[in-house]
Amino acid sequence: MSWIKKNIPNLFTLGNLCLGVLAIQQILTKSENSEPVVHLYVFLAAFFDLLDGAVARALKVSSKLGVQLDSLADLITFGVLPTFIYASMYPIQGWGYLILLVPACSAIRLAVFNISEDQQTSFKGISTTAHGLFVSTLPIIVWQGESYFGKSLTEIPIAWVIMAVFFSYLMVSPLRMISLKFKGFGFASNWEKYILLVSGLVLAITLQYQAAPWIMIIYLLLSIITNFKRPENANK
Repeated sequence: MSWIKKNIPNLFTLGNLCLGVLAIQQILTKSENSEPVVHLYVFLAAFFDLLDGAVARALKVSSKLGVQLDSLADLITFGVLPTFIYASMYPIQGWGYLILLVPACSAIRLAVFNISEDQQTSFKGISTTAHGLFVSTLPIIVWQGESYFGKSLTEIPIAWVIMAVFFSYLMVSPLRMISLKFKGFGFASNWEKYILLVSGLVLAITLQYQAAPWIMIIYLLLSIITNFKRPENANK
């Protein structure tokens, strides 16, 4: 019974991994004019990724196996899958080979996180999850074709490569990024998190999927601001 209890969180982790594989399969088999649904797989996978840790804490169980499984699942869903999304929009040839930086930097990002001891309240570089969630919304944004951002990605294909390189750099950069982990709930010490959550919720309700680029921009700007505002980040 204790073995079963200990591995309950791992079931959610494996669910995350399987959803990532299903999303990749959906990208490879989707007809050109059909509505993309890859984001739905990724949203659910991110929920499972959140649950595995929450369940582990609730059951007071943890294991080295769980830590490794979590990183491997995240690499598939939030590292390899985004690569397929980029490649579905810009072929991996010529400048497109730069897209391969995405899985490479995702793997480095996850490995660094596993051995890091200073990412409890903020991330060093953008998380693979944040990047993966953002990229998963791009196919539906392009398919809807209603926003300037979506139209630009259609009219300027090289923008996919530029984004891939940009986020690859962010994943391995020393820039401190906002984490939604709370140690307390006071506004003074969490103002950037509250601004991100409230603005993200308002934008998501009003713009739906089209809100994703704006939420990412707000996230990046707030993270940059906190790097200058917080003295404890100066020496990290």
